[in-house]
Amino acid sequence: MNREKEFKNQLLKWSKDNTRKYSWRNTKDPWKIYLIEIIAQQTQLDRADQYYKKFIKKFPNPIDMSKSTKREILEMWSGLGYNSRAVRMFESSKILAKRSFDTIYPHFEILPGVGPYTKDALLSFAYDEKVITKDTNVLRIFTRFFGVENPEKFILKNEKNILKNVHSRKFNQALMDFGAKVCTSQKPLCNECVLESNCQKFIQYKKQTQQAFKGSDREIRGKIIKYLISNENVEISTLNKTLEIEGSKIKPIIKKLANEGMVNIKNKKLIEISS
Repeated sequence: MNREKEFKNQLLKWSKDNTRKYSWRNTKDPWKIYLIEIIAQQTQLDRADQYYKKFIKKFPNPIDMSKSTKREILEMWSGLGYNSRAVRMFESSKILAKRSFDTIYPHFEILPGVGPYTKDALLSFAYDEKVITKDTNVLRIFTRFFGVENPEKFILKNEKNILKNVHSRKFNQALMDFGAKVCTSQKPLCNECVLESNCQKFIQYKKQTQQAFKGSDREIRGKIIKYLISNENVEISTLNKTLEIEGSKIKPIIKKLANEGMVNIKNKKLIEISS
């Protein structure tokens, strides 16, 4: 048995008793898959699932979301962070209200915020395409087990062989669960790993330097959006005083929010959530 086949078989065997249960894992509805993929970006899956349930109940299809407002979407999104994801999701709903997933298939990258991973997730989970979803966790597993520095290149070369006689949906879900439970980024559970005996253990720990959230541009952006959700036509000077943020720091952030289409600036004085 070659290493690729053994890797696949052991992983699928492991997944039988270790699959995480989520409602959207059994669907082929591309809208549901799109929603969870956007919400789950940079978010723990259990937390993302809570927001997914809220959004899919309110917006069971893109047409319903397209009839909403950016303000309402951002209000529902509050607490998730990275508000630009919510805006891109809203803009995508407008496109999908006019053009279905089927009509844009397989070019899902025309939707705002859809990159290579989300495109592959849609192809695999909604359309049963033979693709491996190459997110950070998946690439980490391939790097470690096969001992390769370029896991994306390795996957593209061996994808067809690995996915032979197996649904990509099942395999991709197994990879994601394995990366979350066993082959974690820090302190992987090698002693409990079903792949351990043949793993190259090519473990690369990258020192991550993350900016402190307190006082960061990200925190200020979040405060601004949260305030504007509840208040319309706010004077920028009032925003400075209310949020206790220096004008020299808040102005470039507001300008960037406007460039991203999240806020409108009127007469250089007033600011509000864009429509």
